[in-house]
Amino acid sequence: MTTLRSASGIGALLTSAFLFPVGQASAQQTQSASARAMLEEVVVTARRREESLQDLPLSVAAITADTMQAQGVYQIEDISDHVPNLTFTTTDRRGIQALFIRGIGNDSTNNLTPVGAGLYIDGHYMPNTLGQMMSTLDIERIEVLRGPQGTLFGKNTTGGAVNIITAKPAPEFGASALIRAAEFGQADFRGMVNVPMGETLAGRFSVSKETIDGYYFNRTLNRDVGAIDVEAFAGSLRFTPNENWTVDLLYRINSQEDDNAPGQCGARPTQEQVDNLFHDGVPIDINLVNPQTGLVETYTHEGYLYTGTIYDEAGFGANQGIEQWGGAFTDEITDEEFNVGGHVERLYPGATLDYWNACDTDQAMGDFVTSGEKNTFLLLDNTSINLTTQWDSAGPIGGLDNLNIKLNLSSHKVEYNYQQDRDFTAVQVDAIGTPPLRGFGQQQENEQLELLFTGDVSDRLGFVVGVHLFQDENFTGEGGCLREINANIDELSEPPFLDPDETIPNPAYTGFEFECAPDGGTQFDRLGDRVVSGGPGLAGMSGFVENESQAIFGHITYDISDLWTVDFGVRYTDEDRFFNQAEIDVSGNLCTHSQPGDPPVDEICVPSAYIVNYGTLLEAGFYNNIKANYSETTPMLSFTRSLQSDAIDDGIIYFTYAEGFLSGSFNDELNPILVPEIAPLLPYNPEHVFNYEVGFKGTLLDGRLRIAGDVFIMEYEDKQESIGIDNTDGRFGGDPNIAIITNAATVDISGIELELRAQPWDGGFLSLDLGYLNNEYGAFTSFDPDAPGGFEDRSGLTIADYSPEWTLNSTIEHAFQLGNGATLTPQLGWYYQSEYDWVGGIDEGAGDSFCFQDGYSKFRTRLTYEPAGGDWQVSLFGQNITDERYLERCNDGRRSGVYDFRYGRPRTWGVEFVYRMGEAR
Repeated sequence: MTTLRSASGIGALLTSAFLFPVGQASAQQTQSASARAMLEEVVVTARRREESLQDLPLSVAAITADTMQAQGVYQIEDISDHVPNLTFTTTDRRGIQALFIRGIGNDSTNNLTPVGAGLYIDGHYMPNTLGQMMSTLDIERIEVLRGPQGTLFGKNTTGGAVNIITAKPAPEFGASALIRAAEFGQADFRGMVNVPMGETLAGRFSVSKETIDGYYFNRTLNRDVGAIDVEAFAGSLRFTPNENWTVDLLYRINSQEDDNAPGQCGARPTQEQVDNLFHDGVPIDINLVNPQTGLVETYTHEGYLYTGTIYDEAGFGANQGIEQWGGAFTDEITDEEFNVGGHVERLYPGATLDYWNACDTDQAMGDFVTSGEKNTFLLLDNTSINLTTQWDSAGPIGGLDNLNIKLNLSSHKVEYNYQQDRDFTAVQVDAIGTPPLRGFGQQQENEQLELLFTGDVSDRLGFVVGVHLFQDENFTGEGGCLREINANIDELSEPPFLDPDETIPNPAYTGFEFECAPDGGTQFDRLGDRVVSGGPGLAGMSGFVENESQAIFGHITYDISDLWTVDFGVRYTDEDRFFNQAEIDVSGNLCTHSQPGDPPVDEICVPSAYIVNYGTLLEAGFYNNIKANYSETTPMLSFTRSLQSDAIDDGIIYFTYAEGFLSGSFNDELNPILVPEIAPLLPYNPEHVFNYEVGFKGTLLDGRLRIAGDVFIMEYEDKQESIGIDNTDGRFGGDPNIAIITNAATVDISGIELELRAQPWDGGFLSLDLGYLNNEYGAFTSFDPDAPGGFEDRSGLTIADYSPEWTLNSTIEHAFQLGNGATLTPQLGWYYQSEYDWVGGIDEGAGDSFCFQDGYSKFRTRLTYEPAGGDWQVSLFGQNITDERYLERCNDGRRSGVYDFRYGRPRTWGVEFVYRMGEAR
């Protein structure tokens, strides 16, 4: 379908803003690698058909393989610095990345929580953030679609979508190899070969091995930690028997054997927490360094009473009424009641001070020093299979100018085992993991079928119609124990086990008990080797989540005139969601607990059987078995005005309205047995987003300048928002910090996105990516954890979106022509973001938190030599060359008077060599 262009005076205004001394010079003159990659026309499939990026009435950023090479983008999360209002951020565990687009997304590790920003591989939807951040090995391009994708893409993501398109086999031979070495033991290799196998079949195969020793030092283990070891393989076949048929088969696997993410902690207790410590009856002063000011602050401790004999001879904790996660202690001699003051002190007298001192010692020894006692690990395998069969009429058929039919069958599997020490000290406070004893700890499997019809009725009218079916399952453990629990509970499907409305177990019924074996699900080391019995300790979790989605959608594009085009689309989605999970309080060995020098965990750890009864399942743990159905119809509408003048080679102005729908789901950390008032919070409702957007795209100055910019306003209804709850007193179950998702009433988000690519002089290149994002709750009446059954008004606060208000990324480079025909290209890149509070928003307190990040800049540089033939190149590169300290993650939960955080990678220098041969690249 053809789009015609016409003159507009807007071009003259845009031209006057950029005074390039180019006259009528041709863009075919000397270009740098970035200019060649980022000024050439990019064909994308954002609307499920091939179209030029500059012609799309959408806010879409496209990063090609050549751009990634020229800009030093090595992992998918690296594009966060290059795309306005896109945020990839790490969580407290490796292998889990939080994806946010325009401030919308989440860091869910399973498919229980719908994700507001979706990631796709060749159109296959990834239902959560676990294992998404794979290598950029043999990727053709990455498309970032900002705003609701409620018409054409997958699962109706409300914030946007990241679509990864892999490289397909070509009919010509080609091969390439990349070797990279950098500080901190980084050593990477990538290789690719494209092989024709006759006139109708071609294959493309690539491998990579990427390692790093880590840049944190663990003084307890006396070694570097944070190591990464990633291996990837991609193999694809393309069969083209004639001009009508194309069949693509893709197999891709990404395997990681890493340390888990290291970090530091900081002691910032309240005076109340200090007052609750125990010692031998003498008032003491506790001196702790304020990490924000560097000054020593003194806390005076006025507590009295406890000596070692209380623990050793009086049987402290065995029968003296200590409640879960702290609470009151009554001395049998004096009959006085005292607050234990936090679960850490229950390890042994002085454990809390040891914890605080360990945090401060690590910080005093350096920004990248930690002291966790556990040998953490991550074992993560991602496997994808994709079969696409496509038939194209290659001309008129049945009254249509053209018709394309595409059938896509795909599947994705994730296997995940891990161990993480979440307190980052040798005091055994908090660990979590899935011991690899019986196959796997967590596994996800999802399958997709999509049938797509794309056609042109005439040179003015085109359409896309499709059917999308998706199913995904998430297993925590092999499910044996959960099946036994379900079988026993099935026998109790009538009252008195269920309450009168048959929605939750009846707290008055306690008459069941049976035994089941642990099955490799999640286990928690909340207080390993504690002296005090009872309360927090070991727990095992098994779970199963299943979601099924069916959708039909249609989209038409119609040229009203030579100047105006209208697009209209609609999608109907129906989803069934099912959640079944049990957490059981257990005793015995904890499979994630290992000391330096211990044998491997699977040789020493055989956990005891789980005794399942009312106390272990419903009081100390929880059980949920619930399902729900959600459906919605979402439309979009846009108008496009074509532009052309002496100043504008071609361009458009567009006006877009789009709706997004994200299905509801369930909270998995709530136990209505303990607090019946929270039962209505188990499920939460869908959210809806209404996006209004005005944008401009233009190519100017004979192709030397490209601009894409937009202004948007998004209105939420019932936005799904996570609320953190301090649960150190155990009111809501075993985990000290839990989060519930609830529906906010309204949220207003607005922003700006600007992308500029320019060749202001021959051989030169300049790029600029600017993002602005602002959000605020209109009205949000939230569940109040401090008053069960009550609510509090949180309107006027900002949402926790991991996204600063302003971001800016810029690159400048120049390709110098040498006498031998080679080029030498120096490059300087700059990334800036404004200040951000990691615990602001809905959990915002008075003033800046200890997780407040000032605005900062990161600079990168690259010097590339390429000979005249262009078959190889060598580059020297530096990242974060000013050695900026910035928070990569921070959690100001203040559990036991401590917050934890992690800095981003320090200054790194390296060298890279690339060799290419043949036509296929």
